[in-house]
Amino acid sequence: MPLVGRESETAALRAALDDCRAGIGTTVLLAGEPGIGKTTLAGAVAGWAREAGTIVLTGRTGPEIGTPPLWPWWQVLHGRPEHDVLAALPEADGDVAALRGQRLRAFETVARGLQDRPGGTVVVLEDLHWADEATLALLAHVTGRPGVLAVGTYRSTERPPALRAGLVALDRAGARRLDLRTWSGAEIAGVAADVHPGWRPVLLELSGGVPLHVRELVATLRAAGLADITAERLSRLSPTAREAVGAAAVAGDAVGCAELAALCGLGADDALAALDEAAGAGLLVASGPAPDRHAFPHALLRDAVYAGLPAGRRVAVHRAAAAAVAAGTMPGEPVTHLLASATDEPSRAAAVRACLAAAAGSRAVPDRAAAVLDAALALPGVADADRCALLLAAAEAEFAAGLAEAANHRCTTAADLAAGLDGPARAAVLARASLVVRGLGGPVNTTVLELAGRALSALAAHTPDDDATRARVLAQRALAAADVLGFDELGDDPAEAFRLAERSGDGLALFDALRARQHAASGPDGVAERLEIARRMAGLTHPPDAGLWGSIWRIDAALQLGTIETVDGELARLAVLAEQLGWPLAHWHRHRMTAAVALLQGRFVEAEEAADTALDWARRTEDRSAVAIDTAFRTELHRLQGRAGELVPALEDAARHAGTMPIFQAHAGSMLAAVGDTVGARYWLDRLRPVLEDLPHDGRWLPTVASTAQLGADLGDTDVAAVCARLLAPYAGYFIAGGSGSVRCDGSVSRVLGVATAAAGSRDEAIRHLEAAVVAEDRAGALPYRTMSEIALAGLLVQDPARLDAAAGHAERAAATARRLGMPEELCRADGVLVTIRRARQDRTGLTPREREITTLLAEGRTNREIAGRLVLSERTVESHVANVLGKLGLARRAQVAGWVAEHGPVR
Repeated sequence: MPLVGRESETAALRAALDDCRAGIGTTVLLAGEPGIGKTTLAGAVAGWAREAGTIVLTGRTGPEIGTPPLWPWWQVLHGRPEHDVLAALPEADGDVAALRGQRLRAFETVARGLQDRPGGTVVVLEDLHWADEATLALLAHVTGRPGVLAVGTYRSTERPPALRAGLVALDRAGARRLDLRTWSGAEIAGVAADVHPGWRPVLLELSGGVPLHVRELVATLRAAGLADITAERLSRLSPTAREAVGAAAVAGDAVGCAELAALCGLGADDALAALDEAAGAGLLVASGPAPDRHAFPHALLRDAVYAGLPAGRRVAVHRAAAAAVAAGTMPGEPVTHLLASATDEPSRAAAVRACLAAAAGSRAVPDRAAAVLDAALALPGVADADRCALLLAAAEAEFAAGLAEAANHRCTTAADLAAGLDGPARAAVLARASLVVRGLGGPVNTTVLELAGRALSALAAHTPDDDATRARVLAQRALAAADVLGFDELGDDPAEAFRLAERSGDGLALFDALRARQHAASGPDGVAERLEIARRMAGLTHPPDAGLWGSIWRIDAALQLGTIETVDGELARLAVLAEQLGWPLAHWHRHRMTAAVALLQGRFVEAEEAADTALDWARRTEDRSAVAIDTAFRTELHRLQGRAGELVPALEDAARHAGTMPIFQAHAGSMLAAVGDTVGARYWLDRLRPVLEDLPHDGRWLPTVASTAQLGADLGDTDVAAVCARLLAPYAGYFIAGGSGSVRCDGSVSRVLGVATAAAGSRDEAIRHLEAAVVAEDRAGALPYRTMSEIALAGLLVQDPARLDAAAGHAERAAATARRLGMPEELCRADGVLVTIRRARQDRTGLTPREREITTLLAEGRTNREIAGRLVLSERTVESHVANVLGKLGLARRAQVAGWVAEHGPVR
């Protein structure tokens, strides 16, 4: 099969093969949509290599669930010694560092086994869009090895997380990517040389130039006997029949007397005669139960007839069809016909109106709405005001689909185009453009902030009395400024926006003003106000996402207040709202909130599954902060599971983007402290120390100060611990959660206060805080954090001989919970406290060393004579010692000693 249209790719791959045979290694990735010819090109490389005597090894991934890791490499290495090396790799459930080292050694063995072979080695890996992380990591490891040419194929239309991460690693390793383009009309003509030229435009349009689709369509034409149908067949028909066939091509579906009357003005008799004549020529066939219904025998034939219609005739029939659909005399929708007949200003205006109406009716299918609007934008001569309306409607559809950057681009284009409009119209366009993208974090807000500034200037100059619009744009500017410039940049905008919105009585204005006001109150002092704001937001009927934000804010407040019993109902409501909206942003919020609650309550598997789903939706929102939120969530999840070390590489990558943010610094320091990297942890603490007192009191304040308090205590920094304890003291009754989209909820503030005050030397105060934390976390079902609080509390109580029993109760329950939830590090800490308690209990008995020996022998059931013989004592002396032991242990009979030792541990 010839490699049509692949001249440059062929040259690049032949050069790569020559390099491979000369001992130079590289990896080439062939990317493109399904059917573009990736497999054909990869197969050609393999064929050239075999002809040259080069070893060719192939493997393919698949979509099947349960496919083992490295599966395509198992195929590549079948029958080779390196296969056994991969097969010997253990399952990924042991020591992470050890597993990573084993995998690296295995990868190196594979790479060395492939490289430096006479004539080179070609490895072909197909369908990498389904590959697991390990498969792509090994491909990156092999990249550049002397004499190894690796060729991988993947669909550019599918970018799962493993592929995205793998492409980054391959890019760093020096892999080269070839993006395969679609075929041009000339290339299609070469493939379809035996098909009448009249079909070629149809083939290009229907196939999109995708080679596989072209070949399938050509095969269909040949199989259906359509390849030789030409304009001559139409020319043999009477003018009335030709007119009827052309009208049928415009109508698209089956036509009968009613449609031909509307489109051609034919009476019933003439219409039936025309249909019979067309059927006799093989151009139409009877369709449906009604005797007059006729349709084309194949869609390709309909497209060919349509393409051959004279432009004037096509426009006239479309115009008639639009009128018939609008009048209800013909089924269908008028948009297609109005677009196809838009040749002057009135018809273009009608098409624009129809497209805007159709897009508004397709809100649940954003890509459909955007396609309709783009079709209107493609019309020549559309007025600037109409173009602005189309651009902004398309931007709203793209934002609903999660394409925030594309939406911002359209908004900016509309804002620039509005320069030619009169003042009020320009102000209206600028205001609407500034309001499309909302509720996201990250770079998109830079554009939003600039658009809001332009809009406010225009509103002040041209529509100063429009309170509602001004309120909306003020609120949007405040939110964007807080994200781009910092929380302190909110200024008076939220209050002013709320005042104007209330005065206007406009629901949309109130919606935006409430969003800004909620952010202004996102610190821990504003939780009561946020609940009231959430209540008002949930009561709005418009826009469609008002209920979404009301529910999210109620969950935020409930997590911070520790009233977890109210969260389940809100999560159920959030799930319904997300399904109704269908927005990626809504689904992300739903699943990340579900993950946060599951983590708080120790359901770690469920938490990770929900986080995985949330991350998938987050990537569709183009909100980069959403991905950062996922990293912060997994940091805590892995720390609780004793897997913090797995995220150290991700932490290093994140530091390049978020290293200046105090909340990141606090979480990064805590994670490094958890893996024993005190130098790295202190690095972040030193950056936090000078800013602690001046942190903005926003939704990040409480998690930041709480994490810093724990970090200071872990590192023995009493000054930082004391400062954080003072700052946190007013919020002792709260839980550690943000007030503006909680990433997670890290248990009671009282627990951190207890740890911090203990580090600062206030033991009694620390015990009071930790006791309050245990009660609060118990009530909330926050089992992982209750476990941590009880371990810390037991560690303090053990210092008081009178409170050893209380210490033991907390430590034993903590150990049992840690074992059940899968918290190995906390289990180790709890066991350590229990050992200390046993020793303390032994010390408080007052037994002498000799009496301790006798106690041990008594517990074994030895008689006085046996003890005397063992210790070389008289029986009378042993009797005296036994009496002392029983008195000091508070026992009446020697038979009770074994029970005492079983309960309190061996006496040493």
